[in-house]
Amino acid sequence: MTAGTLRGATLPLGSQPILLGRSPGCSLVLDDDYSSSRHAKIYTQSGRWYVEDLGSTNGTYVNESRISGTVEIAPGTPVRIGQTVVELQG
Repeated sequence: MTAGTLRGATLPLGSQPILLGRSPGCSLVLDDDYSSSRHAKIYTQSGRWYVEDLGSTNGTYVNESRISGTVEIAPGTPVRIGQTVVELQG
């Protein structure tokens, strides 16, 4: 995490999707009033990484552009959910 209340925290990447949001059932629980309970997920497929907005109210942003649906992301690309920013590190 590069910004927000979890700044400096890390989460190992694997083959399982990472669910981000306020819900306690998420892989990464965000203490952020601007995130939805199930806001977005990050996952890998065929060696590439993707982020998918799950119909959030306030949106998911990749490189400061609001996305709809699924977008491929590269390591180092900022993904913002509310005040939280995450980046994949290679």
